[in-house]
Amino acid sequence: MPYLRVIQGPNKGQIFELKKTGNEIGRHNEAFPLTDGTISRQHARIFFRNGRWLVEDIGSANGTFINDMEISRPMPLFSGGLIRCGETMLEFNSGKTPGPSTAGEEEEDAEHFDATIVATIPSNQDSFILSAKGIDKPPQAESLRIMYDLIAEASNIFSIDNLLQVTLDKIFEVIKADTGFAMLTEKDNKLRIKASKAKEAASGKEVPLSRTIIKEVINKQVGVLVSNTKTDNRFSPGDSILKHGIRSTICVPIKGRKQILGIMQVSCSVSKHTYTREELQLLTAIGYQSGLAVDNVRLYESLVQNERMAAMGETVAFLSHHIKNILQALTSGVEIVDLGLQQENIKDVKKTWPIVQRTLHRINQLILNMLAFSKERKPLFQSVDIISIIKEIVELEKIHAEERGVILMANLHYVPPIHAESAGLQQAMLNLISNALETVPDQSGVVTVSSRFDTANNNVVVEVSDNGGGIAPEDQKKIFTPFFSSKGQKGTGLGLAVTRKVIKEHGGHIRVSSKVGMGTKFTITLPVKSGNDASGTQDMSR
Repeated sequence: MPYLRVIQGPNKGQIFELKKTGNEIGRHNEAFPLTDGTISRQHARIFFRNGRWLVEDIGSANGTFINDMEISRPMPLFSGGLIRCGETMLEFNSGKTPGPSTAGEEEEDAEHFDATIVATIPSNQDSFILSAKGIDKPPQAESLRIMYDLIAEASNIFSIDNLLQVTLDKIFEVIKADTGFAMLTEKDNKLRIKASKAKEAASGKEVPLSRTIIKEVINKQVGVLVSNTKTDNRFSPGDSILKHGIRSTICVPIKGRKQILGIMQVSCSVSKHTYTREELQLLTAIGYQSGLAVDNVRLYESLVQNERMAAMGETVAFLSHHIKNILQALTSGVEIVDLGLQQENIKDVKKTWPIVQRTLHRINQLILNMLAFSKERKPLFQSVDIISIIKEIVELEKIHAEERGVILMANLHYVPPIHAESAGLQQAMLNLISNALETVPDQSGVVTVSSRFDTANNNVVVEVSDNGGGIAPEDQKKIFTPFFSSKGQKGTGLGLAVTRKVIKEHGGHIRVSSKVGMGTKFTITLPVKSGNDASGTQDMSR
């Protein structure tokens, strides 16, 4: 006996047998006692004529729909067809009436449903426009709000996996679903899950995938609404959608500007919810918008990669040129020393050897700075006497200063030991002092290193000042930028960048004050407490 089953609405689960003489659907009708307030008293009629069942609207206020298409004349019914009157969805079945349904049996009885693809919507730029129609109606207004929220949020996400996960979260806010997932086609042309979501009751279960649905969506580039897939004759018995007993599914393309990038799918048991054309329309629009967002993220990643490669190329070229100049000076010095030794001319050897030493020192500094700048690491803190470090560097650099007639003075006052990494601080202080020595003129240059203890803030303050040519105001903002140097061939542009990096790692900050023609002063402030605890200190050099 043919029958109707209510699968959505206030009377969900009820079954009504059909009589060939005619069946009228209406609110509080004796044959179909539906309590849905959106159904007219005389809404639709189902009757048998010329060997087939038909349905017609009989002047209802809200219209009658078959598979979400409004009818204006009698239309034939096929097993598995969905009839919507108001907010009630009924499924027509031409087979044998099942026994009384209980809440526990409803899922099992659903096996007998005949399934169908209820609706499809092309995935293109019109998808979003369609979803904005009728925005004066609450459901459409909510859909449009979700779209705008998603677009706004996606514009700040630069990870494809995060983007798709956020998209699924937004979908679950407005569409009832047990499970959802997003898949993208990778370089090997295989679809792989990039994001998934499940309600608590469905969590931990295998994600339901259907090759048949996915193939339909990708080949035809449409969003698909499938109801009661458990007995759809297009789905083979081994298809996972059947295995999971899912009866209402929306699957839409994730479509980029030029091609299908993947698919997005949500699924729900028909006992909980049956998807509508409006939800298909919304999800198709979201899929299209997600495709554009994925394209944008990939474009951003490509640009970042290109910038990295370009920066790497410039860095290699810059350092190669600088190292070449240093090696040329070293080679010349070695040749002079070698010639002097062969001729037993000790005077020339003694004169040239300091040049070789300085060149070796420059190479060593360059390598140490490159390692310090490129390596992300956590300093190993211990109690360090910064005064001892400064004294050691001053004694070392005094040799080179005296050769040029430059005065290097230390005006050091007591400061307590600090928690720091000795090697890192040594590198930073050496960069500052040697940098100051390179900027001052021969015979009249003066570099002063001083220290003091700021008791009010429990900080150690170290100042390195010189009477060099100073730094132009427009360059003061650039001096901590890697590879920026105002010293021409003399500098690599890494010294100050490394110094700032080390100081920041110790929770301190570095400032510069300079006037052209009057000299420069760098001020370093370091906390006495652990650098880890002081990581929130603001970097004043920016």
